[in-house]
This record gives sequence, structure tokens and C-alpha cells, in this order.
Amino acid sequence: MIKYILGLTLFVTFAFSLNLETLLESVKNESNKELKEEKQRLQEFIDDKNQQAILLNMSKKELSLAEKKTKELKKIIEENELILVEKENELSAKAANLGEMFGSVRQTSADFLTNFQNSLTASQDLNKEDVFTKFANSKKLPNINELTTFWHSMLDEIIQSGNISQYNANIILNNGEKVNEEVTRVGLFAAVSNGHYLTYSQDMKSLVELSVQPNNSILDEAHHFEKANDITNITIDPTRGTLFEMLENNPTILDRVNQGGVVGYIILVLGGLGLLFAFFKMIVLNIYSVKIKSQMKKLDTPNTSNSLGKIADIFYKNVDDSINDLEIKIAEAILKETNKIKKGQSFVKLLAAVTPLLGLLGTVTGMIATFQAITLFGTGDPKLMAGGISTALITTVLGLVTAIPLLFAYTYISSKAEELVSILEEQSIGLLARTLK
Repeated sequence: MIKYILGLTLFVTFAFSLNLETLLESVKNESNKELKEEKQRLQEFIDDKNQQAILLNMSKKELSLAEKKTKELKKIIEENELILVEKENELSAKAANLGEMFGSVRQTSADFLTNFQNSLTASQDLNKEDVFTKFANSKKLPNINELTTFWHSMLDEIIQSGNISQYNANIILNNGEKVNEEVTRVGLFAAVSNGHYLTYSQDMKSLVELSVQPNNSILDEAHHFEKANDITNITIDPTRGTLFEMLENNPTILDRVNQGGVVGYIILVLGGLGLLFAFFKMIVLNIYSVKIKSQMKKLDTPNTSNSLGKIADIFYKNVDDSINDLEIKIAEAILKETNKIKKGQSFVKLLAAVTPLLGLLGTVTGMIATFQAITLFGTGDPKLMAGGISTALITTVLGLVTAIPLLFAYTYISSKAEELVSILEEQSIGLLARTLK
């Protein structure tokens, strides 16, 4: 038993010693390997260190060269700054006299641009506007060539303002149609095409036909001027279009009537009816007058187609009656004929009195509307009040214009009727006087 135990012990001891040797060998191998790797890393570090030293030396050399270059450039900059200061002083000294010219060029260009944009010559050469605009908005002094161009443009504009030119240009007609037709321009004062006056619109960059043209004689004169080869007359606007614009803005009679509104139309209708009736009544009374005067010459042979003939006929048919009965019958006949003669004249009188009142009514209502506008918008715009008052007074004008001829017509009708009635009464008295003999 002891032998087995000892044997087992020896075996275990031997095995354990083998494991320790193996472990030791393994540790030695790992140590050698790590030592080798460490040496390798150390060598790489040493190599990198040498490389970094080389790079450092190179960087220092480059830095030295850069610092040297910087000093040289700084010196050059300082020298250039001194030169720049000298040049700026020299430029200021040389440009001092040109500053005033630069301002003058800009101001002159702006003035020419404003005049050119509202001038008829703009329709002939649109490129000039670009030239004047360029110089008017220039931020630097123009060179000699640019100043020469500007000078030539100014001279050409001055020359064109005194010339009569014919050229093709775009025209916008009153119906909105855009056409290209031949235009005859008289300086800066008038432009005509096919006998119609034109104006230039800066917004549309085109000639525009005036919406309201002068009278036909002036238009015929303008049309003849376009076709003429010799000296002839033409009407121009010396205010460069202002008078033509005022003519365009001047309302016509129809425009004035339309301003009167409903009341104005009522006045005109009543006035027209009154005048037509008055004219008809005048013709009737004159016919009565002719027939009565013709009957006066032949009173013994009465004609019942006229008032005096009817009275005379009644007289001769009842001449044998008593004087009182005869007088009553003749008076009755005179009354009938008088009513017939004076019939309708009160209607003319009524219209002569009503139309001014209607005009006053329209004025009052128009003034109410004007005061309402003043309440809303204040009195800051005189045109607002003037336009409203002008519109309100139109009805008064229409009422007076209608009433005046109606009043004259009524006076004539009334006097003519009184004249005829007087003739009837005189002749009737003359007939009655015959019975007293």
C-alpha cells in the first residue's frame, strides 16, 4: 500500500515538474517575443524621431524664408502705400477741376432726360433716352468718348427741336389699336398723322392719338400740311401739348348735359316739348291772323273757316233779333273763339316757370352731394368741391336756358292771342254798330 502511495506521489511530482518547465519555457518565449517587438517599436520611434527632426528643420527653413519674404512684402506694401498716398493726392489735385464738370454733366443729363421723355422727338429716336439715363445716373466721371457722345446727343436734340421731320412710328389710336404709320413732326410743338394730332406717352413709349381733336378746319389744315411740298400753314401748340390737353379735358355740351343727371334730362324733355308746342301754337296763331285779316276785307261774305267769319255769320243770321239777344249771341261766339285762340298758352307759361325750379332742385341736390363729399374727404382738395359745385350748377343753367326761350315764346303767343281777340271784339262791335243805324 505504501508503495502505491509513494509511486503515485512520484508520478504527480514528475508531472507537475513537467508542467512548470513547459510554463517557464512559454514565459521565456513570450518575453523574447515582446522584447523583440519592443525593440522594433523603439527602432520605429527612433526612425520617426529622426524624420520629424528632418521635417522640423525643413519647416524652420521655410518659416525663415517666409518671414524674410514677409518682411520684403511688408516693405513693398509700405512703399506702395506711400506711392498710393502720393497718387491719391495727385488724383485729387487733378480731379478737383473735374468734380464740378461731373456734377454739371449729371444735372444737364437729368434735365435733358426729363425734357426728352415728354418730347415728341422721343418717338423718333428712343436710343437717346438710354444715353441721357446713363449719364444722369452715372457714379463715375465719364471719359472723353462718353462726353463726346453726350455732347453730340444734345446737339442733335437741339437740331431736331427746330426741324420738320417725317418718319414712321408706332401710334396708339383712340380705339386701342397700335399701328405703324408715317408721322409729321413740327419741332417740339405738334405731331400729326392722317390729319389727326398726336401726343407722346412716356408710359407706353409711343405716340398716342388725342382723344379730343380740334375742329375740322384745323384737322383739314394739318392733313394738307402733311401732303404739301411747299410752305403752308398748320396749327401748333406753343406750350408743347398743354393747350391740346386742356382742349381734351374741356367737356363738350353733351358732357355738360350728362353732368345734370336725371333732373337735367327732365328739364330738357320738358323744354323740348314746350318749345315744340310753342312753335306749333305760333304757326296756328299766324294762320288765324292771316285768315282773320283776310276776312276783315270781306266782312259781308263771312267764311266759317275762321273766327271772325264765324262771328260775322252769327251776326247776319240773327241780324233781325233784338240788340240784346244779338249782343249776347255775339259775346258767346267771341268767348268761344277767345278760348280757342288762347288755348295752350298757359301750358307754355307753366313750363317757363317750372324749368328754372327744376334747375334749382337739381342744384340743391347736387350741393347736398358735394357737402357729403366734403364731410367724408374734407376740404383738402379744392378740385373735389369745384367739380361737385360745377356739376350741381349745370341743372340751373339748363333750367334757365330752357326757361328763357319759353318765356319769349309765351310772350309772343300771349300778345298775338290778345291781338286777335282785340280784332274780334273790335269787328264785333263794328257789326253791332250797324244795327243801330
